[in-house]
Amino acid sequence: MSTPLTRPDFYEVQRRQWRISLLYASVLFAAYLLIFGLLAFLILALFDFLLAGSFNLSWPLLGRVFLATTLAAFGLAGLQFISTRRSGASFILKRLDAQEPDPDDLYHARFKNIVEEMRIASGLPRTKAYLLPFLAVNCMALVEADGTPAVVATEGLLAECSREELQAATAHELAHILKGDIFYITLLCSLADYFERLADRLTPEEAVPAGAFGRTEGAAAGGLPGLAARGVGALAASLSGAVLRLLSLLVSREREILADAAAVELCRDPAGLARVLFKARLKNTFVGDFSLTYNPLFMVSSDPATESDSLSATLFSTHPPLEKRIALLAGMAGQDTADIAEQVWNGQKAREQAKRLRLSKEELERLRPPESEKTERTGRPAEEEDRPWRLRAVGGAWSFPMTAEELVSHPQFSPSILVRNDSEGVEGRAREFQAVRATLSRFSRRQLRPAGSGEAEKCPHCRAVLADDFYEGVAVKFCRACRGRLVPAAGVDRILARKEVAFSDDLIRQAADFKKTVLRNPLVAEQKAGRRPVGSQACPHCGARMMPRPYNYQYFIPVDKCLSCYRIWFDADELEMLQILVEHL
Repeated sequence: MSTPLTRPDFYEVQRRQWRISLLYASVLFAAYLLIFGLLAFLILALFDFLLAGSFNLSWPLLGRVFLATTLAAFGLAGLQFISTRRSGASFILKRLDAQEPDPDDLYHARFKNIVEEMRIASGLPRTKAYLLPFLAVNCMALVEADGTPAVVATEGLLAECSREELQAATAHELAHILKGDIFYITLLCSLADYFERLADRLTPEEAVPAGAFGRTEGAAAGGLPGLAARGVGALAASLSGAVLRLLSLLVSREREILADAAAVELCRDPAGLARVLFKARLKNTFVGDFSLTYNPLFMVSSDPATESDSLSATLFSTHPPLEKRIALLAGMAGQDTADIAEQVWNGQKAREQAKRLRLSKEELERLRPPESEKTERTGRPAEEEDRPWRLRAVGGAWSFPMTAEELVSHPQFSPSILVRNDSEGVEGRAREFQAVRATLSRFSRRQLRPAGSGEAEKCPHCRAVLADDFYEGVAVKFCRACRGRLVPAAGVDRILARKEVAFSDDLIRQAADFKKTVLRNPLVAEQKAGRRPVGSQACPHCGARMMPRPYNYQYFIPVDKCLSCYRIWFDADELEMLQILVEHL
């Protein structure tokens, strides 16, 4: 038996895992034999009751029934075992909505690099990395059908942990893989999940009150015999699933402490792993809206009721208490639990102080250098060399410099509005300038074309070419002129999970005013968080028309969504205001 400091050969571990899996195949065979045996007994008893006198139970008949049920159980168990082995891990990943890391996301790229670094340190020949779209601080490991181990982390873990802490969490999961735990835990969880779903389907519908979940009084089919058969089948499936879950409990509790010890050998940072567990204790650890069938796979239990040393928790928990694990890891670092807690709180304070302050559009305009700051070559600021046009906005102030296309696309533009050409030093109505009239004519005839056709992605309002940018690690498109952003829909949830930026008092005030005047008043719910009302506009990426839709049905904040390429357009300050409304208000 290997100790935490013994690193077995990966291929030898795989061969040992296959031998261990024969035990679970035997359990599966016994479960099916129980199911078929109960069904056969029910059918024989029913025939004996209905055909009393003409139906004779004999030992040869019972022997043939037993042989038939045994062969059926063996065949079905073999098929189910092979099917679960081949598709069990993929089904779990699909049910959890796991995705491969986005190469354009800085957090995802860092996690993928960490998994590769720790794979090299552990000596494993190959690994995969996946991400779960949950805010919980948790992670797990799986073994896929081809024998490739996979490390799966939540978005919450990436958002809350430093690089050193992510290394420690990854080392913990790789330690499970090295010790051979994950192979049969994946198999057991897949089998238990199958039996739970089978029991749900076989549960007699009369067990659910009429009208519940759309069921009616006459929903049952097959009468009393069918109901009895389904009841026996559901009971047998439930018992089989319970046996498999019990096996997973027996093999998974103390293995977490051994994996913690083996992880320290890989990452050399027991305090880092202790901080991860402490953050998981502070934050939510629940992953998915399903039963706790997959609980043994995760680093931290999703069931808070098991976080105790009571007899019931000791017997039925898949994980030892977090307090015990944190204390053991702290002891390896020559510290105690109080030291780990202090490190976590100090880290959070330092993180708050390191946040970048985001200002509103008005605040940035006030910080813009005065026009008297000219360049030696042109006599104008360098950023205005190719943007000579300005318009007189509402209030009498001149706008920021724009190109002719940006000018005619401005929300306040009209042919009669007063404009100025800085390069020529002249002012007048827009219709008086031939360059503006020509641009307006070309712009009105232009057809929308997707970015894939070779045309650059442009702002839907000012037609400026969008620049590449990162917002809290998510790759976005950014308009330098009006400060709008094009964000992948999946990236918005990641932004809301991450805490890299702080917000100015002006942005917080605007978000509070929006919540007070719009979100609480359904009569004006079509008003966006920015200053522009909701309206149809073209998606800069694919050219389809974006639709005004709520961000989601928990936060009914109107945004412009493209239902074709799944991107969201945020006008200036809208993304920041969404963060404030979700994270703070």
